[in-house]
Amino acid sequence: MKTDLRSIAFAAWTVGAAAVCAAQQAPVTAPSEVPGVVIDHIPVSKGVYIGSPSIAVLPAGDYVASHDHFGPNSSEHTSALTAVFRSADRGKTWKKVSEVQGAFWSSLFVHRGSLYLLGPDRHHGNILIRRSTDGGETWTTPASSTTGVLRDNGEYHCAPMPVLEHAGRLWRGFEWRHPPVAWGINYRASMLSAPVDADLLDAASWTLAEPLPSDRSWNGGDMGAWLEGNAVVTPAGELVDILRVQTKSPDEKAAVVRVSADGKKMSFDPETEFVSFPGGAKKFAIRFDPQSKLYWSLASIVHERHRANNPGGIRNTLALLCSADLRNWTVRTILLYHPDVRKHGFQYVDWLFEGDDIIAVCRTAYDDGQGGAHNAHDANYLTFHRVADFRRLTMADSVPLTTAGDVRKETADLVVTGSGFEIARLEEGGKAFSNRQYVWENVPHDFRGWSYTRTGGGEPAVITVRAKRDITLYVSTTPAQAKTMFGDADTSGATFHYTDKGKTAMSVFPRTLRSGQEMVVPQGNWTGTLVLLAPEERP
Repeated sequence: MKTDLRSIAFAAWTVGAAAVCAAQQAPVTAPSEVPGVVIDHIPVSKGVYIGSPSIAVLPAGDYVASHDHFGPNSSEHTSALTAVFRSADRGKTWKKVSEVQGAFWSSLFVHRGSLYLLGPDRHHGNILIRRSTDGGETWTTPASSTTGVLRDNGEYHCAPMPVLEHAGRLWRGFEWRHPPVAWGINYRASMLSAPVDADLLDAASWTLAEPLPSDRSWNGGDMGAWLEGNAVVTPAGELVDILRVQTKSPDEKAAVVRVSADGKKMSFDPETEFVSFPGGAKKFAIRFDPQSKLYWSLASIVHERHRANNPGGIRNTLALLCSADLRNWTVRTILLYHPDVRKHGFQYVDWLFEGDDIIAVCRTAYDDGQGGAHNAHDANYLTFHRVADFRRLTMADSVPLTTAGDVRKETADLVVTGSGFEIARLEEGGKAFSNRQYVWENVPHDFRGWSYTRTGGGEPAVITVRAKRDITLYVSTTPAQAKTMFGDADTSGATFHYTDKGKTAMSVFPRTLRSGQEMVVPQGNWTGTLVLLAPEERP
């Protein structure tokens, strides 16, 4: 009998939250729609958010997962708190087994029978490592350079990145903030390593590569930061640090930084070592699969319907990616999706291979009946997921790309559907955006009285247009944004503006659609892209 991969994938990622656990043994209550198995939940009213998921498998087969706490009511800037959970039934149920004070952005990993937790003690803090011999219930205390304080000069940054064994050493990416101001722009890429047979609690066992700064002029000037580096071995056997790149452009990138064989030097060629990477503006983990001879990742990509500048803030689509060479990446399937980008996110996923499956933990922002997440970034859930038979998945096995709060407008020429917009009248002095008091000025006479898709400024809508016959579709956005989204498309010559301080100009662009053709209208930056609808002919 043929295996239905769509059913396997969808079922694996939408296991209801009936099998859940919570802090101090109290059951977490969550709507059944929350994807995966809920490990932990913190309501938004606490002012504390769930961050930094990590997962490990103990020698006896139990799973261990962790997350830290961040947000205004957390202790992330002084001595951060990390919660540790264990599952004895392959992720179906979870039990909280400990809390670790002074652990942030930390990775769980197993080495020679023991469980370790490696990361800073706080937001931009010292590097600490702890060991547990009882499955995460108790941990050693880092009190000195021989008991787990690996670097005490502060200002270290990372995420729960993979700890890789290669050439007789363990490797793990870090960044150092120098000078110690601002977020991101002063992060210097580095790599921490130690011999596999060393005492991992002894700082003398560890080498930290000389941290390498980035340059704002790189990537054509679109270089906000690099961070959250992955230790990866290339097909040629060389060690590299592959980092997330913070960009304004929707074309997401990763940076491939070279690490010397002795682990002491980092090097980077900005002309050749930025690579296109879907989801590259958010944290991602890369691991190599010897069976398929491919590199795999779970990344928070930006689907075309949500394409916009500042892609680091769009986290509502989680995809499975693969590559043969670390330079050319393919989206194999979409695993999780929610149409709302503001308060829903699937992000910072840590994962491991388990036979033909991938097991993963996810920082999830989702509805909970208690106000939902603060926003897509500030998650309220830690969730567990299993991707069954991952090597065989294709785009045909993707979860459905649903829409929420659907709007539908049909004319004689076309059908407009989607969410995050309303149908309004384009007229002189008319309100331009649903969430601002700006109004339109100098609306061209040829377009006065038309309808348009009024959006909330800075709140990307989902707008799909289907032509009922061959038509010319008119859309309006800023000229600079149009070049990014449409290339050198001709304008109609019509322009107008709205009443912000800069009198931001909008141009009208014609787009040809054939009968039956469907177009997802890219939304781009703050203004979005408006669809203009001609008045209906009256008898």
